[in-house]
Amino acid sequence: MSISIALPAPVRLAAPERLIALARRRRRGLAIGIGAALAAAAIWGAALAMTRLGVSGSGTLAPLDIAALRFLGPTLALLPVLLRALPKLRRIDPLLLLGLFVGGGTPFVLVVSSGLQTAGAAEAGALLPGTVPLSVAVLSALLGERFGRARLVGLGLIALAVAVLVGPAIIGAAGVSWLGYALLLAASALCAIYIHALRRAGLGPLEVVAFVSTASAVSLAPVYLAGLGEGLFAAPWQAIVVHGLYQSVASGLIAPAAFAIAVARLGGPQAAAFGSLSPAAATLTGVVLLGEVPDAAALVAVVASGLGVALVNLGVGRPQPGASQR
Repeated sequence: MSISIALPAPVRLAAPERLIALARRRRRGLAIGIGAALAAAAIWGAALAMTRLGVSGSGTLAPLDIAALRFLGPTLALLPVLLRALPKLRRIDPLLLLGLFVGGGTPFVLVVSSGLQTAGAAEAGALLPGTVPLSVAVLSALLGERFGRARLVGLGLIALAVAVLVGPAIIGAAGVSWLGYALLLAASALCAIYIHALRRAGLGPLEVVAFVSTASAVSLAPVYLAGLGEGLFAAPWQAIVVHGLYQSVASGLIAPAAFAIAVARLGGPQAAAFGSLSPAAATLTGVVLLGEVPDAAALVAVVASGLGVALVNLGVGRPQPGASQR
């Protein structure tokens, strides 16, 4: 009787060409993710300066007009997306939908635009995109989440930025308006509500933009039908075109899509860390568009908030023991 012994099949090694092609695809994906994250951060940061250009000084647009220009374009462009998402939207808790609308729709834009009537672009960059992680952390802490050391350091830097800017306003320093700062911090809190609702709603990026834009456009329609938004129709057509394109197309469509690409290519925390560049983008755009040269306090706040945002997002890891799993 002969005995046959089964030998293992020879291991096929990947050809060097395949390994090189795989490395190239990974580098290309990384480059695309970084580029998309940079684009989203730059667009959203510059949007603050663009909004201030429209509503302050010689600007002819009111906060209501900025909101209309912001949401009309995405509403029309994403109507097919909204129609497909209707069955899913009907199954979502109405409170979550309300949080998306309040934190990302008309109320949010009105509060931001009103704050930018008095606060400068650099200050807005530090107090809005620069403080959103702090607002989110406060809400998360109320829900039982714990934070690691890196996130705590980042949150401390953001709190320092707020203190540098808001402190003089609280003590009544001359030439410092507290109202604009208060409105921007309120907008940061609204954004935290939006993020909290977004995490639980289970909607895709375009579905969220479609819902929020449509709900906002519907909420603005009665105001304009009642004749309360006549300022938009009296504004120069050049201003309407410029702000309409930037608010609707760049900030409303391109930036969310770019951020979604960055999240897919880099991961959520890594993509969000690029948001640390938004305060600097707002500052630089404010210098170019408005001639607003930030003072020392504003610069310190911009740098501190930018570093804080980066640390908070890069410090996100697995939930700590006792963290909320809701």
